[in-house]
Amino acid sequence: MKKELDKSKASIFDEKTDPKKVNSAVVGDSDVDFKLVRNGTAPKLRDAKLLVHYEIGESNKELSLRITANDKDGLFSREILPVKQVAGCLSKQPKGAVFSSSIFASVFTKRSSNNAGFLAAILRAEKVLQPVEDKLYQHKLVIDPKDLEKHLSK
Repeated sequence: MKKELDKSKASIFDEKTDPKKVNSAVVGDSDVDFKLVRNGTAPKLRDAKLLVHYEIGESNKELSLRITANDKDGLFSREILPVKQVAGCLSKQPKGAVFSSSIFASVFTKRSSNNAGFLAAILRAEKVLQPVEDKLYQHKLVIDPKDLEKHLSK
């Protein structure tokens, strides 16, 4: 189900934002087009009452995602993340291994300390990862990384 993004919570919107440029995004420091497929929200790892907002779409003919906002504290990068790069991080994890969010740090050009955790929260919401019991910031891979693009395209 496609959700409409609440512009009051979305950090990509401000009084200077040109509504015609809402689908423009940043990859590193370059502006590129981003064709929105769907958006969603994910409970934060530390406080499930607070949400991370994200979009899944197409950029440069590749399935990509981007973090667009979060409900409270925490800086993050708005850059577009090609799903292939995320799958590359996941493919390095042995089957059944427990790992932390830090494996996603290499996907980001910008270095906010929240980026990797917010991405992990999104992947949990998308049923790619599952939490590890009694370990708040640890995850297990639920799907084959080769199927990540197909899984997120649903």
